[in-house]
Amino acid sequence: MTISLQPHNLFQNLSSEELSHLAQASADISFVLDDSGSIQDIYSHKQSLAKHIPDNLIGKKWLEVVEPDSRKKVQYLLDDANQDNISKFRQINLSSNAKDTSLPIMCASIKALSNQKIIVIGRDLAEIAQLQQDLVIAQKQISQNFLQINQLEERFRSIFEIGSESIIILQAGDGYPIVEMNSNAIKQLLVAKKDCIGRSFLSLLPADELSKVTSFFQEMLEIGESRELDTSFVGGKKIQISASSFTNGGKLHLLLNLKPLDHAQAALMLESDSLTVKAIENNTYGFVVCTPEGQILKANKAFIKLSNAKGEQELIGTSVQNYLGSETADFDRMMQSLKGRASAQSCISSISNNSSGFKLVDISAVSVAHPRACIGMIFRQMDSRENKEKRIDKKLVRSSEELSMLVGKVPLKDILTETTDLIEELCIKAALDLSNDNRVSASEILGLSRQSLYIKLRKYGLVDSDIKAID
Repeated sequence: MTISLQPHNLFQNLSSEELSHLAQASADISFVLDDSGSIQDIYSHKQSLAKHIPDNLIGKKWLEVVEPDSRKKVQYLLDDANQDNISKFRQINLSSNAKDTSLPIMCASIKALSNQKIIVIGRDLAEIAQLQQDLVIAQKQISQNFLQINQLEERFRSIFEIGSESIIILQAGDGYPIVEMNSNAIKQLLVAKKDCIGRSFLSLLPADELSKVTSFFQEMLEIGESRELDTSFVGGKKIQISASSFTNGGKLHLLLNLKPLDHAQAALMLESDSLTVKAIENNTYGFVVCTPEGQILKANKAFIKLSNAKGEQELIGTSVQNYLGSETADFDRMMQSLKGRASAQSCISSISNNSSGFKLVDISAVSVAHPRACIGMIFRQMDSRENKEKRIDKKLVRSSEELSMLVGKVPLKDILTETTDLIEELCIKAALDLSNDNRVSASEILGLSRQSLYIKLRKYGLVDSDIKAID
């Protein structure tokens, strides 16, 4: 079928009334403009649109009654209006009677041959615009719901991990593969999580228990009620399984709660965390748990001894910086890097107290996000025995032996001067070794100002000559 390319042949025998009906069917609103773009007449058969059009538009410029963002497109429509073709359709936002609202209209223009008027026909886009707004609101709501679901999932995951029960989630089906398990279940099974996820739960059971457990799962899924079963794992661990079913992603899953039937084993599991705390409490290294701001929440015996405090109660609530030496720049940088993210950091600092001066310590710290934001720190005192080999310079030892051979050959004053310099250089090197080349800490160890230390470093060639001393 051939489509006609001469529409005037189709409409030339129509009456004016028929053409009017045709215009009403093709447009929701029509404007008649003069050559200057002033509105001469407006017609709309759509009542829902007509009631929002201001009454005082006749005689006004069309450019003046649209929103500012539509004026450029109105000018295009005026410029493109001609007698041969209809212009390109453009969306115009017409000013409305309602406050802070506009009428979106898809418009095209043509110039009439008979009276040289510009005729603009428009299609109402209000319903489409409303659909677009509803879509944006729905997308925003979906995003908010997605965020809430993520937060809810995170809360449930925290509960899943910090609860006292041993929980395993299985997918109902062949072999009942393990989907998820919490840390308590890992402790009870004594297997790595990476070795269990996706593995058949039945593979953890002895052969003589498989039929009983499989029948238990099938019966529980058919009835849909929580059930309990006494069984055992490979290795002879006797357990009680409490099972319930739920649907996730259209697939049936099983939620298992494992309880040891051996009460001694159960008590041992419950005490595992307390055993960890006891091990830390009696560790030879100082251990502190503090807030992200540095306020002490928990301290072990070794740190109490390092800080020369009377007891833990004296430390709780105070800032850990109160027990450090005067130079805390490295510690401050470490604390800043730990805030807001889980990571491990370390630095060299010193513990000071009123009775025994200060002790050089290596601080290792890690931040924890869940279930509560905190920072754990280990304070390892840098033992002189550990750094003995670093501090002894073999060349200096040989030089000191050679000095003794100078007795009787050179004046004692010259020997003492050279020996003093030798000891001073040896002490500076030892302090640098103790502080891992941290010159601020080294100056504290030697009891020197940083200015004096830099002068001596240059004297003995232990620092580049172009480095300036720092007050």
